[in-house]
This record gives sequence, C-alpha cells and structure tokens, in this order.
Amino acid sequence: MLIVIYFLSFQTLLLTDPPTYEVTNLQINETTTQLAIWGNCGIAVVELPKRWGKDALFQGGKEVISCRSHSLDERLFHCSVVTEVRRVRWHPASTKDCHLLVLTSQNTFNLYECEPNGGQSLIKTWTVGPAFSSPAKIPSPASLGETAVDFDFATPTLRPEIDRKDTQSKDVDWNDIEWPILVLKGNGNVYTVHGNILNGKGEKPVVTGPLSIYPRTHDNYGVDSCSIMCLQTTPPLVVVATNTGKVYHSILLQEKFEDDEKTSWSQYGSTFSLHTPEDALYVYECVEMELGLGFWDIEKKYSCPVHLHVDRGNSSRYFCSHNAGIHVVNLPMVSQLADFIQAPDDDSNLFLPSLSTQSSSQYLVCTKTKSSLKAAPVLGFGLLQEPCIMIALLHTGTVVSLSVVDLYYLPTPMPLEPVTSPSKKITKEAFDTYIKSLLRHNVSQPILKFGSTTESMPQEVLQLLLRATEVFRSEHFARHNKVRTEIAKRVRTLRALKTHQLKELELLAEQKKKLQEVAERLAERYEDMKDQQEELARRAEEVLWLANQRQPSMSVAEKEEANEFKKISSKTKELIQQLEKLKYKEKYQSEQLANCHKLEANKNIIISTAREDTIKTNLKEISAKISNLMSTVKSLEEEVLS
Repeated sequence: MLIVIYFLSFQTLLLTDPPTYEVTNLQINETTTQLAIWGNCGIAVVELPKRWGKDALFQGGKEVISCRSHSLDERLFHCSVVTEVRRVRWHPASTKDCHLLVLTSQNTFNLYECEPNGGQSLIKTWTVGPAFSSPAKIPSPASLGETAVDFDFATPTLRPEIDRKDTQSKDVDWNDIEWPILVLKGNGNVYTVHGNILNGKGEKPVVTGPLSIYPRTHDNYGVDSCSIMCLQTTPPLVVVATNTGKVYHSILLQEKFEDDEKTSWSQYGSTFSLHTPEDALYVYECVEMELGLGFWDIEKKYSCPVHLHVDRGNSSRYFCSHNAGIHVVNLPMVSQLADFIQAPDDDSNLFLPSLSTQSSSQYLVCTKTKSSLKAAPVLGFGLLQEPCIMIALLHTGTVVSLSVVDLYYLPTPMPLEPVTSPSKKITKEAFDTYIKSLLRHNVSQPILKFGSTTESMPQEVLQLLLRATEVFRSEHFARHNKVRTEIAKRVRTLRALKTHQLKELELLAEQKKKLQEVAERLAERYEDMKDQQEELARRAEEVLWLANQRQPSMSVAEKEEANEFKKISSKTKELIQQLEKLKYKEKYQSEQLANCHKLEANKNIIISTAREDTIKTNLKEISAKISNLMSTVKSLEEEVLS
C-alpha cells in the first residue's frame, strides 16, 4: 500500500500484486507514469494513475485507488539465496521511459523493459565482476570490496566509432549516443560500462576499469565506499561517499599517456571481461560530514551507509541522507567549470577553476547522537522546487519539511557596457557578497529529531544544550556581531560620502546656475546673429533678382534664326548618318562585285539579258541618288558656312 500526501490530505494506492518482501526504496520515472518499489529481495513496478482536477490529484482526488503492479524476476530474487538487489535506476535514454536497470549482488546488471499496460521482459544482462556461486564464498570477496554497491549514469557522449567531423554536417542519430555507466565497488574502485545498451542489435556492453584515481593514495580513498553520483556537468563531477561520512569530489577526464606508458590490457573471466579504461578520476577535495552529534573528541566515530541525492533544480549542491540525519553539500566548482566552458578561447586561462573556495556541508536534520547505539535512518527523501523545500520521512514516521536556502547564490549585476576582455575588467567584491561570506558558518546546528521513544540521559540533554549554545555563540552570534561592526563601518563611510556628495551637489548647483546665465547670453547673441543672417540672405536675394533682370536678351528675329540653325544642324546630322549607311552599302556592294568577278574568273557564268539590264538600271539609280546626296550636302555646308 502506498500513501500519497497532499498538504493535510492523502491518497492511498492499493497494489494489485503487493510485494511480500520489505520495501526500502521508491524510484519514479521522469514522466511519472511508473514507480519502481524495491528492497533487497525483490522489485515491483507500479503503473501510476492519471492526474486531473483542480489540484492535479490522482484520478481527481479519489481517496483509495487500485494500481496495477508487476513483480520482476520473482524466481531470481525470491528463490536465490545469494542474489540481492543493490541499486535500481530508470534509464535516462529510454524514449518511452520504460527501461529499468538493476544491479545485483552478483556483480550483474539486468535491463528490463516495462511497457505501460503491458508485460515486463528481461532484454539484456551482463556482469562487471566475478559472481558468487554459494553463500560460503560471499564473505571473502565481499569483505575485500569486490562487490558492486552502486552505479550512476554519466554525461551522454557519442560512440567512439562515430566520426565527429561527420556529426557537424548532419544530425546525430539517437542510437549513436551512449550513456556511460559508472559502477562503484566497495573497495573504492570505479568501473565504466560503454555501449548503447538500449539498442536491440545484441551489442554487448564493454566494461572498462578500474579507473585510475589521482592523486594516488595507499588506501584508494577508503575501502568502505557505499554510494556514487555523477553530476551532469561539463566535464562530469563524480561524488563518492564512504561509510565513515567522507565524501570525495573528483572530475572525470580522459587520461593522457606518454607514448612509452600507454599499454593495453584485458582481463577475462568465465562470466565477465574487463578492458583498458581511457578515463580517469582526479580527486580535488574531500568533505567530511558529522554523522550524529558528539560531545567529546574521544568518542568513537559512527559509521553507516550514506545515500546521495541530486538536486535537479540546483546542480551546485546535493543532499546526503544516512542513519544520523541529512546533510546538504554545496559545490562552488560547478559554477567555476561553467564559467570556464563559456569563456572565450583567448581568455580561458583567466577562468581556470580555483580551489580557494572549498565545498562545505551543512547539517540540516539530526536523528541521533554518536553515543546512541540505536540507528535512526531516514526512510524517505524528496525535493520540491521553486522554492526548494526538502521533505524527509524519519524512522519515527514523522515527516519533516524544511526550506533550503542556497548560501552560495550571489546575484551578479549585469555590466552597463560590454567588456571586451576579462583581463581589462576591474573586479570588486560587492558589499552584500562580503556580508554573506561573513555569515557563512563552518559548523551548523541541525534540527534535532530524536523521537519521543528515545531515552536521553539528563547529562546528554545538558550536553546537547551546551553544544547548541556554543555553536550559536561561536558560529552565529560572533559572526552577527562582526557583521554588525562591518555594517556600522559601512554606514559611517556612506554618511561621510553622503556629506561629501551633498557639498559636491551644492557646487554643481552653483556651476549649473552660472552655466544657465552663460547659456541665456549665448541664446540672445544667437538670436541677434540669426536676425542679421536673415537680413543678409534677403539682400542677397534682391541682388540676384536685379542681376537677372539686367541680363542681355535676344530679339525675336534672332531667336527665330537660332531655331532655324538648330533645325539645320539636326538635319545635317541625319544626312551624315544616312551618308554613312550608303557608304557602308557601297562598300558591301563593291565586295559583292569583287566576289562575283572572282567567281566569273573561275567559272563562266551566263547572265541573261534581262538580269543584266536590271543590274545596270539599279546601278544608275544608286549613282544618281549618291550624286544628289553629295550635292545636297555641299549646299547645306555652304549655307552653314555663309
């Protein structure tokens, strides 16, 4: 039975096939159509009902709703003594959001396809390490940390065989994108699984590892790793948590080898094969969380599994839940990497990530003290966005809702003018940024949720009170006093600046008055000059009019003679053009006659008498026209010259 809470009311989801094992985790897909419920001994998939109505409740707000549920591989998980479920995640690349990836205690991955309103089927399985055949063999390999404990999906990449040059000119096919899987083992080793496991072509995933971890340590950063998470950044940030409360932050990058150092190897077993990894993890910091409140330094440290939860609304932080409460960890490196990626190539060195600002953890909810032997796990964890509200279900059945403030959210004002180069930009820390940096505390005072049944000694209660008092005195009141002093200094500075600016305003007012007087005098002079200019323009117009009136004019006979000359000139031009045409025709006729003479020389051509008479007649007419035109031209030239 599932209970969905909305404010003060709730809805109950009844499963048609309820699980018989203890349920420890819930995993909902991105489209909120299916829910995976699982524990160490089994997995079930629940088909969620539709939402509608005013508050978008399931089936409009019905109190009890029957939901279809199916168990996955009941024979494998119920009948096997050595096979347990370690981690279940929905595959992010599933187009129908129905592929469920399961990691078992046998170092085996099972990929199931859970069709909505349909059946579930196992479509692919592969191993990342040796499997254990009997319970007697489990303690030795498990104690050595050879069992996979968790996995997560890394940033999607193109398949290695795809040419990146071709992808720039055409669209990338969905099958050419793969989501690498990071697999964590208990000894701290991290393996990667490459290949498009959703492709139905029967391709077997390639397992590489273990990845090299730099800088190297003798204990491989702990032998009690329990959880891994990959933040979807560029490059990916990998978070590995241990049972002691230590969290390691690393960057996943491609490992570069020298020519003489690069080696290729493969390890094969009866059920698995490992290949040479091309990536490596570069650890840059370690954050240690306080698992339970302690009063003395000599107290034994408490160890328990730490579960990592991603904040989808803010990639610069994540949450950790464990048997002693809930922590939030802030990651300044995420924003630094984003600035480095977006920086231009010429100034990229100015945006290199810096380790001057370390990550910090804040204890939000505490459920036990270090001296208490009874575990107080967090049974459920969720986040509501905008604003970010954390909701947690404690072991006592209490639901805690807490608004989480991002201490690293510092609004950056947009520059009034574009900056050509960051090297020319003068950086100055804003006062509100400085105040927020002063208010950040190293030790936080969490909300105490021990439960009503927890037996606390009076001395322990007194120690809790003294610790809270000391935290508030050293981390809160002292910082607030310092902030008050800084604000007082700022106020004195601003008051002095205000007095100086008021004096400057008085001087500017006097200068403004003088400038206004000068402007008035200049305006009067301008008006006088304008009147003078207009008078000069009027007199110039009169002079031009008089000059135009006194220009010499032609008589009527002279005008008629000029028009006649124009007509004769135009006729002369026309006759010259006709003469040129006749000359061209004469030249053409002479060429034709020459050709005819050549033909007559080579061949005797008999011309009839009628044709000969016609040709002679035409030639006489042409000669007469030419002589007439010549005489006309001569007469016109004589008239023009006279």
